[in-house]
Amino acid sequence: MIFHNRTEAGEKLARELRSLGLFNPFVLAIPRGGVPVGSVVAKALGCPFDVIPLVKVPIPWNPEASYGAVAVDGTMALNMPLIHRLELSEREIEMAAQKVMQEVERRAQLYRNNKPFPFLEQKSVIIVDDGLGSGYSMLAAADFVKKKNPRLIVAATPVASDTAYRMLATKRQIDKLLTLVRDPEQVFSFSSYFKDFTPLTDDDVVRCLASAAGA
Repeated sequence: MIFHNRTEAGEKLARELRSLGLFNPFVLAIPRGGVPVGSVVAKALGCPFDVIPLVKVPIPWNPEASYGAVAVDGTMALNMPLIHRLELSEREIEMAAQKVMQEVERRAQLYRNNKPFPFLEQKSVIIVDDGLGSGYSMLAAADFVKKKNPRLIVAATPVASDTAYRMLATKRQIDKLLTLVRDPEQVFSFSSYFKDFTPLTDDDVVRCLASAAGA
């Protein structure tokens, strides 16, 4: 399955989510790429929409890769098997997390103006991203949401690596895992599943959130 862009991916994801008949749904997107997907899903389901400011923790000598993610309240999800292979010390991880947290706080201010987080108790929370590589960003988001006492948590994405899917499928905090495409390769490119996979900027996210709020 090839998607024209993130909007079309959101439309197709929304059709699958609608069939679940979720009670009192609330869509939360993982910035940046998950925002245009999530906004389409929320509009299709006629439910509230917001974001979870969250940033990946980069590998020091390979910033394009990561070994975990940190959410806005400091919740961390770390790929411990990878950390052991990389031989990273606790001190290195702590310093990296502190630096990443600064970026998380910057995004929280920019995207949400540090508003109180929405009330999620007994809501069916749908966490949306535009793709899952390792799955640890989604795991950090789910851990963050679980503290809000939701009715259930659905992790939804157009495409996921089989590795990420299998890892997340074992996590009790995720009640339902929905993806339209599972890629069996350990290394793959999300862009190969999208005709248009233009990288998003902070301005793109802010515009999308403003548009969703206006709608």
